[in-house]
Amino acid sequence: MDITTRPWLRNLALALASGALGLGAAGSALAQAPYPNRPITVVVPQAPSGGMDAVARAVTQKMGTLLNTSFVVDNKPGAGGNIGALQVAKAKPDGYTILMGQTAQFAINPHLYASMPFNPLKDLVPVVMLADAPNVLVVGPDSPFRSLADMVAAAKASKELLDFATPGQGTPSHLIGEMFQKAAGIKLVHVPYKGASGATTDTIAGRAAMMLSSIPSALPLIRSSKLRPIAVSSNQRSPSLPDVPTIAEQGYPGFNAGTWYGLFVPANTPPEVIRTLSAAANEALASKDVIAFIQKEGGTILGGTQDVFAERIRLDYAQLGKAVRESGARID
Repeated sequence: MDITTRPWLRNLALALASGALGLGAAGSALAQAPYPNRPITVVVPQAPSGGMDAVARAVTQKMGTLLNTSFVVDNKPGAGGNIGALQVAKAKPDGYTILMGQTAQFAINPHLYASMPFNPLKDLVPVVMLADAPNVLVVGPDSPFRSLADMVAAAKASKELLDFATPGQGTPSHLIGEMFQKAAGIKLVHVPYKGASGATTDTIAGRAAMMLSSIPSALPLIRSSKLRPIAVSSNQRSPSLPDVPTIAEQGYPGFNAGTWYGLFVPANTPPEVIRTLSAAANEALASKDVIAFIQKEGGTILGGTQDVFAERIRLDYAQLGKAVRESGARID
């Protein structure tokens, strides 16, 4: 049957064709909706209330306001952060599952673990550094140590090795301790705990001679005088502890070590998505309320470009890899 001879059939065909085109255009518009157009999951490989978790929540909340979306924090602790990082490495590379990573997963774990379930340098892509959290060497309130010189002198004079507590084997605190021993020419006994809580308790009680901790974890106890700070591990004094000298200031020039936090996405994430996240994160880090919060928590604002972040990872990978090998630390 020839529809050209039937006007009503011709009109129906035109209407159906027009509707199909309209639906196709609508579908195309939905498929090309600007990023982001739905909530973004932020995987934090640490339990809630830790320093990394606090920074992640503060920054991504501000990013959500800037991008007119919401960021949902998903805490996935375990295996030195490998469990959470693996989840993001395997996620769809569309920008809707991102990682709040830190030094451990990218510069320490590849050397520490006998087997890694993913390659952090290939399966994840850096977006932007957020903050730096140096370590602080602390002692209990009744400790005789008032300076780094006191501690080093005691370590050299004592017949029994002094111990230093950390939140665990292969943590940044552990490796910073190993690096300092080499710089100072002393030998200490590393006592790894399962988290900061036990290490802190024993240091306050004097059962551990000293402890290396991230500043965010130790800061409340320092402010309440339950811990006494001796030195910070960064090359500049921490704004949160302006009266505490650095290790470098106390006779070890060039000493500089700490823990950074930053955002990552799965490999093959579109460049425009990475640029969007980076721009929003840098803008968030420039806001007064985020700056005040991170400094209150003991961190230092970083920010910057993806290339700068990648270079920092490369340098830390080499430096901390060497520290892991020299320490003999290994997790099977």
